[in-house]
Amino acid sequence: MSEKNRGSLYQLTDPYSLFYLKFIKNSKASGQGAWLAQIDHPKWRAWSGYAYEYTCRYHIGNIKKHLGIAGVYTEVSAWRSGQQKTNAQIDLVIDRRDRIVHLCEIKFSQKIFAINKPYAEKLQNKLTAFRQETGTKKSLFITFITTFGLKKNQYSMRLVQSELDMAALFD
Repeated sequence: MSEKNRGSLYQLTDPYSLFYLKFIKNSKASGQGAWLAQIDHPKWRAWSGYAYEYTCRYHIGNIKKHLGIAGVYTEVSAWRSGQQKTNAQIDLVIDRRDRIVHLCEIKFSQKIFAINKPYAEKLQNKLTAFRQETGTKKSLFITFITTFGLKKNQYSMRLVQSELDMAALFD
C-alpha cells in the first residue's frame, strides 16, 4: 500500500454484487423456504444494514430535501477514525457550506430504533473523535436515518438534532 492510499476507505456499493457475495456465491442453502430461513440470521442482519446504508447514499438528494438543505452546497462522504483506540466510524457525513456538518447514523431495524445509555456513549465518542481528528470548527449535528423512526427518550432528545425514516428516501 502506498503512503498516499493509507487511510482511504473503499466500499463495494453495487447492491447485486453485495447480495451475490453474501448469499449466492458458495451457498449451500437451496430449496423452498431457504431464503426465508435466513431472515433472522446475523449474516442477514449485517447485510441488511449495509444494504440500507447504500440505499441511503443513492438517495442523498431526498435526504438533503427532507433536512431542508437541498439548496445548500454539500460534500458527502463516510468517515473512519484513524485512531485504533476510538474505533469510531460515521456512516454518512454531509459537510455543508454553511459551516454545519451532519454526522449521520444509518440504522436498519425492524422496529422503531431506541438509543440506550451504552449507544449514547458510543455516539458521544464518535462526535468527539470526529471533532478532534478532523479539527473542524463547524457545528456538528447528529442525524439519524432509520427504517421506522427513532424513539424519543432522554438520549435521543439530548444528542440527536434531526431524524428521517425510510419514507424520506422514496418520495
